[in-house]
Amino acid sequence: MSATIEIDLHLPLDRFELQVAARLGAAAAVVGPSGAGKTALLESIAGLRPARGRVAVGGAVLQDTARGLHLPPERRHLGYVPQEGALFPHLSVRANLLFGQPRAARRHGGREELEAVVAALDLAPLLARYPRHLSGGERRRVALGRALLAGPRLLLLDEPTAGLDPERARRALAQIRDQTRRVRGELGVPLLVVTHRPEEAAALAEEVLVLEEGRVRDAGPIGEVLRRAVLGMGAEAETVVEARVAGHDATGRVTRVALPEGGEISIPWTPDLAAGAAVLLAVRADEVMVATARPAGLSARNAVEAELEALEEGDGVVLARAGAWVVHLTPGAVRELGLAAGRRVWMVTKTHSWRVVAG
Repeated sequence: MSATIEIDLHLPLDRFELQVAARLGAAAAVVGPSGAGKTALLESIAGLRPARGRVAVGGAVLQDTARGLHLPPERRHLGYVPQEGALFPHLSVRANLLFGQPRAARRHGGREELEAVVAALDLAPLLARYPRHLSGGERRRVALGRALLAGPRLLLLDEPTAGLDPERARRALAQIRDQTRRVRGELGVPLLVVTHRPEEAAALAEEVLVLEEGRVRDAGPIGEVLRRAVLGMGAEAETVVEARVAGHDATGRVTRVALPEGGEISIPWTPDLAAGAAVLLAVRADEVMVATARPAGLSARNAVEAELEALEEGDGVVLARAGAWVVHLTPGAVRELGLAAGRRVWMVTKTHSWRVVAG
């Protein structure tokens, strides 16, 4: 079955009418600020919120108001995991999981499906527990497992790390990334995730749709779209890169990572990351310095050579792009340094400017 997700929906909201038309692949994300209409879109796809238009997943049409077709949520065969997980508090983890299976599967055991999901999400140690004894991350994993056992044609995730502090969000996102990749590989279930964090989208998806006040601002491969989107993100613009852990320096209290385009940097001491492990990193655009020669005598120890690809000015700030790097500069600095597309420069960052997003 094709995993293509086709959306052409219109629905009135309090501030605007949400209008989304897009064709997405097997691992996609919807990003945008709070109030952009992300959750409303997810609920409309799930059939939980009335909307006009058409929705098709893998060639199966779930809604087409022009033809008078509007399948109810229970007939759409979608796995929806809301922010809070919404487990049944009076049921054990095992019972919560089994509740997701169709009755026919429960009557005939459904054992193989249950075992596959439990293994994919590492739920075996939790089966006898009740939701009140689970952490936030564990509750999300159980909710994900319950959704998968319904045999969905599409998995919908709404803000999977919402409400977690940065460190817990990092650990949770690493788990969710591993689990969803395993689920897609072993169970063949496509994914659509909603998030307000671009780095979370980069960790989970291959394609992205950017929503702003109910309209699609951009869509396409995630790396290209996020690089195009950063000019309008102000101080929130970031370099997001997947690197690999090279080792740990206990004396210097730093962790060393190798970047995919070459070069090595140090990040804050994170000893729980295994050498060789993949890690998703982010650094804000306004925390990166540009030098025209390799710097010396600075407390900022990270310097990586790169070629400037483009410089775009907006609202008094110049956004410079070089591969995965995104940098904010003043127009004066651009003139004085003679910066232009094609010039080789050094990207300079402090160790503690880097944030581990997932790993």
